[in-house]
Amino acid sequence: MEKFKKRTLNSDEFKKGDNGIGVYKLLTLINESEYLEEIKLYFDISNLKDRFISIKGSSTLYTILKSMDSRYKKIDLRSNLKDIQFNYEKEFGLVFNNLSESEYFNGSGKEEIKAIPIHSGERDFFQNLYNIDKYASSLLKKGYRDILNQNLESLKSKAEHVRRYRLIHDTKEDEFYLRAIISEDRYFNYNNNIAFVLALLKLHFESLNSDTEYEIAFSEFNESAIRIFFKTTELKSIEGVGHLQNTIQVSNDEIKKEALKFSTVASILYKDKNNEEKNLYIKPKDIKSKVLSITHGTGPKKAFDNLNDFTKSSEIFENLFQEVQKISKIKNHGQILHLVRIKIENSTTEEIKRHKEDMKKFLLVEIKTTTQLLETFNKLIMLEGLEIDGKEYLRYLVYEALIDRK
Repeated sequence: MEKFKKRTLNSDEFKKGDNGIGVYKLLTLINESEYLEEIKLYFDISNLKDRFISIKGSSTLYTILKSMDSRYKKIDLRSNLKDIQFNYEKEFGLVFNNLSESEYFNGSGKEEIKAIPIHSGERDFFQNLYNIDKYASSLLKKGYRDILNQNLESLKSKAEHVRRYRLIHDTKEDEFYLRAIISEDRYFNYNNNIAFVLALLKLHFESLNSDTEYEIAFSEFNESAIRIFFKTTELKSIEGVGHLQNTIQVSNDEIKKEALKFSTVASILYKDKNNEEKNLYIKPKDIKSKVLSITHGTGPKKAFDNLNDFTKSSEIFENLFQEVQKISKIKNHGQILHLVRIKIENSTTEEIKRHKEDMKKFLLVEIKTTTQLLETFNKLIMLEGLEIDGKEYLRYLVYEALIDRK
């Protein structure tokens, strides 16, 4: 669904004069969060009106998150399968009629709502019913809705199927969506706003204790997931190529097990044929790049203490540099291109399979220099029409071919 696709914010889209954001204003993003006081305590925040976070782009992203937060309301509705009906008009939907279970619907005048699954919502729903997701998906594709409905109605009589449903209310269009099924007993809601606030506060205090400065390079986001790339003033020279810039990626998914994560990304600065400075962002697997992570199953005390692990970021950047500087010694550029072509050809990722032929055309070029190779990979990752998650996959794929040579 178009409105739930991830969007990108680039530095040329920042509001004029966006040099950062005040802490007092930033914290209005989480005014209603149960974790607000614990966050203020962890960072020992005082004199809010006098504190300013000098991270370019943060005011622009704040405005976007504030707008999304206003439009998309998240509701956790505990429901028995017996209290759900199924609607097959145009697309599969769940009709909830136990709205009194949630305070959100008090005074709404609604007796029932229809929720259309988005993202992994449909798969989550069917997986939680004896793993019938593939079977149900096949029936829906074939148009055998009557058979699926018979199965679902039969399951209602077999056992109590009580689950906690994460619903999204698009208040602008007054429509409801099923985002996922989440844990009933141990789910801590570290949402996009929490991730953004923690990222800015952590990097702000890190910059006060070091010579390193941070600014937002770009961000990728939708209503329930976000990735923010913070570039730093830390640079290391790569002979004959350019520089490696220390870049921190803060990512968050409001649903998946690993909610909030800080990672180190390889940002290779080089000059293209027009002598313009460009960045190629690539990334090794988590074992090499992960600085710290906080899961939805981790309580706030331990979660915020995990932020202390940020001290590992300098060591990870140094290790990353030792690997990346090997590109200065590349002699057989065609071999690297061939590795990427094979990886794309053999990929089972749907987004890559969908754009496979267009990607392969980008790689049918003669490369004579490492700079040309980097530019080719940059164009590949920025392929028009490629979804943001596909771009993230390519960052891993290119790193493996370019650095690991496999």
